[in-house]
Amino acid sequence: MADKPVARRVLRNFGVVLRGRSIAAIFTLTATALMARALSATDFGLVILLHTYVLAVRGILNFRTFEVIVKFGVPLHTSGDKTGLRRLLHTTTLIDVMASLAATLLGVSVASFAGGFLHWDAGMISFATLYSLVMLTTAIGTPNGVLRLYDRFDTLSIWYTVGPTIRITGVTIAWLTDADIRVFIVVWAIAFVVENCWLFVRGHRELSKHLGWSLWRGQNWQTIPATSSEFRRFIAMVYWQTNVDLLPKHLSVLLAGGLLGPAAAGMFRLARDFSSILSKPAMMLREVLFPDLTRMLHNNAKGFHELGFKAVVVAGVAGLVLVMLSIPAATPILGIIGQEYTPAAPLLTLMLVAATFELAGSPLRAAAYAMGRVAQVLRIHVLSVSIYFGLFYLLTPVVGLKSPGVAASIGSLLTLLLMLKMVQSTRSE
Repeated sequence: MADKPVARRVLRNFGVVLRGRSIAAIFTLTATALMARALSATDFGLVILLHTYVLAVRGILNFRTFEVIVKFGVPLHTSGDKTGLRRLLHTTTLIDVMASLAATLLGVSVASFAGGFLHWDAGMISFATLYSLVMLTTAIGTPNGVLRLYDRFDTLSIWYTVGPTIRITGVTIAWLTDADIRVFIVVWAIAFVVENCWLFVRGHRELSKHLGWSLWRGQNWQTIPATSSEFRRFIAMVYWQTNVDLLPKHLSVLLAGGLLGPAAAGMFRLARDFSSILSKPAMMLREVLFPDLTRMLHNNAKGFHELGFKAVVVAGVAGLVLVMLSIPAATPILGIIGQEYTPAAPLLTLMLVAATFELAGSPLRAAAYAMGRVAQVLRIHVLSVSIYFGLFYLLTPVVGLKSPGVAASIGSLLTLLLMLKMVQSTRSE
């Protein structure tokens, strides 16, 4: 059986994060629905494509250093090695800063090229160039990791609600005042910047509280600290895994915009936001389990596999219930937003199916990361994403808007089965 204190801590942290993520999901979905109602389907799609463009560019240069901090910082923190922990955080901060600067330059540089593919006019290309500057605030991987290291999931729960609260407030005001598309773009940008700045400040305050020093003082920032081969290998694998995760999440929206037009991209994003009822908990469960599964392995505690497999079953059953409920409810729900969005009802159900498989597989990925099986996880996701995009492209002329949902369901099921086989094979090792 799983170690009871660990299981209780996982459930507590998951509950805390779920509360924040649930509020954030409701606010984000409401803000998106209000914006869809306030704008035409084409203008709504243009705003979605603009924000997705920035998220996609940032994702390409996102090293997810918070996962590196969990992987290498937990043993350092447990053993009381403050010097080693400081070197680790110094390194990850340098990576964060350089990545955010590079992402900003990339976003500004390729806006014109992206605009041609996404059917943007000169005005939208100019907006994309300016909007790319928000990525200067994205050096937040280390503060994120610090909060996880010190078990401050309550603070992360608050962070999840910061941006959505600003979005729903700004969108509501814009909707009531009959504002044009530019106001909605500005609201989305402000929310993104403020949530990043909030996490940056809060994470560094937590670090100062626990270790009594600031990461920004007494450091030679002109020299990148030496890193171990294990560190470099792990961060490289996590980086490529991030890009693989990015493809179906953001680039699929851009692909829908390129193949089907801005209106279809907006409907796809709307369906995906509804499916976040499951996909967000999938990410939360993985991130909450990862630190504790890492601790269990580091301390040679019992119940590692049992805890992970039990979470798979519970998550899968919960997802299937929501899928069944969505079949009769999808069309009426989308009709409330606007009749022009009801064609996305079958896509919504299919995206929930895909999210169910993702939710069930999230504990397996956390277990694999804790065991250091990042390379195997990456290979599995590369295969499934390749199949996803191949099916997306091939099915679009045949089934239209439903194609990304069918492709996502098949890709997510394949990932779940391969991850289950991989983790099960380690029980006998």
